[in-house]
Amino acid sequence: MSATSTNPDTGSGELALVYLPAYAQFLLDNHLEELAAEFIRLFREVDLPMLAFFKSLSDEQLLEMSKETTIKLLVAFVENRSVENIIATVNRWSQDQLPTIGRNQIATNDIGSISYVRKQALTTFLTRYSTDPLVFIPIIREIDRYILELQNRMIAQYISVLNEHLNQQLHFTEKITDTAPAIIATFNIHTGKYLFMSQGFEVLLGFSPERVLEEGIGFLMNLIHPDDLTKLMDENARELEKANRLPVGADEVQVSEFRYRIRHQDGNYRWFQTYGTVFDRNHAGKVEHILNISLDITDQVDAEQHAQEKKRQLEQSNASLQEFAYIASHDLKEPLRKITTFGDRLRLSQQGSIDAEGQVYLSKIVDAAQRMHTLIGDILSVSLISSNQTFEKHDLKLILNEVLQALEHKIEQVNAEIYADQLPVVPVVASQFRQLFQNLLTNAFKFSRKGFPPIVRISHRFLTPGEASQPGLITARRYLELKITDNGIGFDNRYANKIFAIFQRLHAKKEFEGTGIGLAICRKIVENHGGIITASGIPNQGATFTIVIPG
Repeated sequence: MSATSTNPDTGSGELALVYLPAYAQFLLDNHLEELAAEFIRLFREVDLPMLAFFKSLSDEQLLEMSKETTIKLLVAFVENRSVENIIATVNRWSQDQLPTIGRNQIATNDIGSISYVRKQALTTFLTRYSTDPLVFIPIIREIDRYILELQNRMIAQYISVLNEHLNQQLHFTEKITDTAPAIIATFNIHTGKYLFMSQGFEVLLGFSPERVLEEGIGFLMNLIHPDDLTKLMDENARELEKANRLPVGADEVQVSEFRYRIRHQDGNYRWFQTYGTVFDRNHAGKVEHILNISLDITDQVDAEQHAQEKKRQLEQSNASLQEFAYIASHDLKEPLRKITTFGDRLRLSQQGSIDAEGQVYLSKIVDAAQRMHTLIGDILSVSLISSNQTFEKHDLKLILNEVLQALEHKIEQVNAEIYADQLPVVPVVASQFRQLFQNLLTNAFKFSRKGFPPIVRISHRFLTPGEASQPGLITARRYLELKITDNGIGFDNRYANKIFAIFQRLHAKKEFEGTGIGLAICRKIVENHGGIITASGIPNQGATFTIVIPG
């Protein structure tokens, strides 16, 4: 017979074993190693998930561990301390003191498999102990009682571990939501009641979360700016209707955004951006709860409005500047045209009356007026470059060919040779790149060496952001590098930056014609494209202009 007594410390019935202790002693004395091996075999047979954590052990090490555990179990049976043995095992589990495996790595399948394997292994050797039913049936009953106690305590501990883990997760989630610089909330769309409201509501708006939880969505509606409320409700209804049309499981792909003003406790309105998504659905698959995360974007909106106002003022200023430039250009050119016209008439009508010296002075007056006319046109070109932002993809090879056709007479005149590789298609302002190519080519023709026909080579390559790290470049995924090389008179690299400054010349006017604005226009065009232009030269050998723009 067997008996059960109650242990007040454990709250569970102690197992007072009568038949099992003698059987356990028999196993200790005669079949210890076989029983340890049987435990391992059965664990492998049921594919115990826990075994994955013991893969690093050899068969000998695993058998040794199994023997050690088996001895403790059998001794506990012999000394009638089976419950104490179970409690010790469960305590090691709860305190994360199990060998190799962590406390959170035991699964429900492990519990069922361990109980099954222990019963199967312990009953395997019963027929060697006795074939008398009156002897082995009471032993089986006591093994069943032990297995039941083992399962109950392991399941209780598993639930305890789960609850502890869940509480940790809840505490962690609460910490995140309460410390995040946002309002995180969940509410029922049918009742308008909030299930959760983070501390961010008080931090950002000055009202306690408890008040919202008590009064529901109506309290929040009263805080929203009247000019935003109708639009916000309409947008919310549309997004909800869209979410209800989505198949179950597709909620994660739909995040709705809303922007509106909401009143702070101090009476001032703050701008918020809310991101909403479906939290869960009811049994019919319709949206039940919504999760919202709201950020205070007042500073961002203020910055955007300030930037818009600055942009408006800048556009207005640019428009006024362009208007002034056109008017000034016209008003300045008009007297110059008259000087040129009347100078030419005077030279023709008074050709016999004016002596040679007078003719020279008159020619200088007319030439100066013409140069001034050209100069005013060039200055106007420089001032208007940055106002043109019509970037479109263009084939640079086609633009270059158009320039070469326009310069055909000049090319024949100086006997120039131009070589270009297959230039790419990139986003540019076409008219400005025509002027860029034209200015650089005419510059090469103008500064050619006597006795050496101009030879110009135009090549390109693409650069990675790491290869194009020069200051002044705007950020891009790749860059286009253009090189225009000539065989002209070149220059000393000490003056490499000076040549791009407006009105700067390295040579006297009588040596080379021009206004000193051509290369300044080139730099302005390249900068308008977010790029840089540099130059290098060798006296009496030639110059190279390098252009790098986002491409």
